[in-house]
Amino acid sequence: MNVALLFPPCVDPRAPYLGLPSLAAFLRHHGIGVTLRDLNLEGLLEVAPPEAVQVLRSDGFYRAHDFDRARMSIQRSLQAAGQALERPVDYGILPITYHVPERHVSVLADLLDVTGDDRANVFAGLYRRVIADLQARNPRLVGVAIQNGQQIVPGLLLARRLKEAGFYTVIGGAVYTKFVAALATRPAFFEAFCDGLVAYEGETALLELVAQLDGRRDFSKVPNYLFLQGGEVRVNPTRVEDVRGLPTPDFEGLPLDQYLAPAPVLPILTGKGCYFNRCKFCDIPYINHISKKAYRVRDPEQVVADVGVLAARHGARHFVITDEALSPRLLLDLADAFEASDVPPRALVGYARLEPGFTAETCQRLADMGLRKLFFGLESGAQKTIDHMDKGIRMEHVAPVLKNCRSAGIAFHLFSMIGHPEETEAEARQTLQFFLDHVDVISHPSNSWDVHRFSLDERTPYFRDREQYGITLDPSAWEARDFALSAGRDWTNGRGMTHERVGELLDEFYQRLRQAYRAWHDHPQHLWPGFEEYAGLYATWYHGRSFPYRTSLPGDTDPQVCRLRWSPALTTESQDGWVAIRTPRYSARVEQAFFETVAPCDGTSAALLDRLASPTQSREQSRTAINQLLSTLFLELELL
Repeated sequence: MNVALLFPPCVDPRAPYLGLPSLAAFLRHHGIGVTLRDLNLEGLLEVAPPEAVQVLRSDGFYRAHDFDRARMSIQRSLQAAGQALERPVDYGILPITYHVPERHVSVLADLLDVTGDDRANVFAGLYRRVIADLQARNPRLVGVAIQNGQQIVPGLLLARRLKEAGFYTVIGGAVYTKFVAALATRPAFFEAFCDGLVAYEGETALLELVAQLDGRRDFSKVPNYLFLQGGEVRVNPTRVEDVRGLPTPDFEGLPLDQYLAPAPVLPILTGKGCYFNRCKFCDIPYINHISKKAYRVRDPEQVVADVGVLAARHGARHFVITDEALSPRLLLDLADAFEASDVPPRALVGYARLEPGFTAETCQRLADMGLRKLFFGLESGAQKTIDHMDKGIRMEHVAPVLKNCRSAGIAFHLFSMIGHPEETEAEARQTLQFFLDHVDVISHPSNSWDVHRFSLDERTPYFRDREQYGITLDPSAWEARDFALSAGRDWTNGRGMTHERVGELLDEFYQRLRQAYRAWHDHPQHLWPGFEEYAGLYATWYHGRSFPYRTSLPGDTDPQVCRLRWSPALTTESQDGWVAIRTPRYSARVEQAFFETVAPCDGTSAALLDRLASPTQSREQSRTAINQLLSTLFLELELL
């Protein structure tokens, strides 16, 4: 008796995702054989340049410019693979996307059209080989996990091919868990893509489904299950798992040495849900509404045991805690449990709220435990906006928490957004001002931040009570959607900023922030990778050593010796005393004499300016020109 669980493209294959190893552990514990396949990883590796992949699996990963060029090289290969199709698609990881032009993943008719053949399928060859392999294994069922919006088209292409090949095909994952009501009235989805769908939690559901497939096939007994019966969709009652009763996730069968990282980084679970559970922009409360408890947690000793097991099995030392929000109290309990154990040293990252409980003493205790980075939801720099969204934090607590983290050596990321319902431009500018006022705390290569556009998601209080907040939807666009994840731009912020104004402010904010943080962050990406899995790796590698990669020249009085060089990704063309320079991102033109002087060259900032200064420019103009070439990646600067 065996099942196959497949993770389809398209996400960023930095590390395995937690869902399928968690299901595999539960099923294997009950004597069911499980085949795990990460087709997202396999699909990317089929088209990614081997030399770029090798950089990310080696020490070159920690050389920031090599890291960036490798990721860009992979991005270009993915884009080329998507555009080479008879029906071209936008495929990439910067940002993560798999988009078929003029088709929408929220419209069932579009999904049926796109998956009807393989003209828009980058992974057609891979899927054929997977199906042939599964036919030899003959699993009792095949599960396809669709966890995010970018996986919808590749995931449904996979599920449809599996169903057509005669496999009992089951879809699971977070995306379609949000659409139980919509799916209940759309039998065409099941006719095309799957024999059934597991919504919410899948451990007991899959165990019972296997039993029914081998027995009476009474699918009404399978909790959290949707399936066709007599041409209609049946929706079974829900079941909530006891997280304390779940086994350690089992990653056996996944090629942990093949991900785009030099060491395995594994996800672990402390709890499901969110202990705060009130933010009006967030749909986590909806996803977790089947439970009477907003936040269900494992005992700290269980989490420590999980880390110990995974360290012993896989040599893992880096872990991402996948909880939506980790409280200071829970983390301190975890620190106590680690101290009382013989589990080897480890590096942890996770998500938290900006709460005053992150005192200086607490942060030091957590750093000693191995906590290396926290990802905080700032959301806004305006207390009025924070109160409006019911975020439950106070701006006067934010800077002290960040200072405590920095003093303890815990890096942090700050998520923020503008364009909230009823938010004024003046309030949005307070978010920019917060970052400008706290450069001294935030500006460090290990810290990162973003400011993005507010998204009006359907299963949130903001959407549910939209009329109260002056929000109106475009009915012509909205009514056509079968599975709407977000309203996109098809809504009007009647008492707030327009979409166009939000876009203009984002452009302005990023320009100003890149200048304010030009020492380490005047760059299209974070040079110290801000990704969850990569943050812990970088923190471990650079623990006790300086990060040498800057995005601007140091000051004139700085004694640090630098090396300045042209990017190895540069292409050039000389003509009439000028050199046209190009990288995969940008193009520009520089004087021939200046180009030849950078060969590379070493020295202090003052010495470099003396060497590279132009007779037609002031010293400060030369500095500005060099910094511009650094920020656009024509030049690279390394501290020696």
